[in-house]
Amino acid sequence: MNGSGMIATARRALGAGVLALLFCASAFAAEGTGWRIVVKEAACTQGPRLLLSEIAEVRGEPPAGVWERLSSRELWRNAERPGRQVNVSRNQLEQLLRHYVPEVAPRIWALPSQLTLQYGGSLVDRFEIEKQAVAFLTPRTAGLGGDAEFRDFRLPENVFLDNPYDHVEMDLFGPLKPGRVNLRVRVVTPDGKTVKRLAASVFLDLWKAVPSAARPLNRMRPLEAADVTFLRKNMAYLPDVWDGRGGPWRISRPVGQGQPITTASLEPLPAVVKGEKVMLVYQGRRVQMAVKAEALNDADVGQMITVRNLQTKKEILATVIDQHTVAVR
Repeated sequence: MNGSGMIATARRALGAGVLALLFCASAFAAEGTGWRIVVKEAACTQGPRLLLSEIAEVRGEPPAGVWERLSSRELWRNAERPGRQVNVSRNQLEQLLRHYVPEVAPRIWALPSQLTLQYGGSLVDRFEIEKQAVAFLTPRTAGLGGDAEFRDFRLPENVFLDNPYDHVEMDLFGPLKPGRVNLRVRVVTPDGKTVKRLAASVFLDLWKAVPSAARPLNRMRPLEAADVTFLRKNMAYLPDVWDGRGGPWRISRPVGQGQPITTASLEPLPAVVKGEKVMLVYQGRRVQMAVKAEALNDADVGQMITVRNLQTKKEILATVIDQHTVAVR
């Protein structure tokens, strides 16, 4: 039965009973008390006729006994085929409720733009799916360290199940890491068969204390322990934050005070750095001598480097032995 059919049936039905008319004065008198009847966006119905309690809930404090009497009110006839869904527009709802519940003033109703009804089965609404998503993800974030927070849920609004024995399960779609986390919502039957898959996601903020600049760090500066402090940052926006290990390092790009130190802002500190003073060792068969020299470029142990003999001012190609020594053989 579509919405128009419901309205036609309602118009042919008998008017409200004497009890409803007697109740009318009480309901209208309660308009100013702040209570509302909120109609859901989706619902499942079970009996031959729809009950008001199946599609609506009360908010606030109605007069004593009002909602108890209204909640069991029979409305229009349900669809005869289990699993069938019917959409009822806001305008259609207004007309139907005015007919079946005439004693409730229009301003007490809070109506959705559309009500989707399914005969039989059950419904898992968005709020329940969100609770399940948080329960599913929370223990899995423990291995990431830090404090996890979930926000910006992108979930199915309502999931209709074919029967009340089906249930909803969650799966991760890809690795769990800070930022946008993709999920798969599955409708599963009692025998474990998946009958429906729906996409979902949530944004994971992960707050951790990470290595940050204790002072402005300029390019080519060797990184020292005093340059590093630990500040609480959101890892969702720091995909390449330095873990504080390894080294020695130097700064490859400037880092402002208080900013996190990323792997992209570090590079290995060479054994010999351009401009440093080193000992230039001459190793011959019979003669070995050492003089002071200046490194003209960076180099690691075992690499060739150009140095300038500080006595003769000549430039010589040598091999790096350690942080303080280069040799010519």
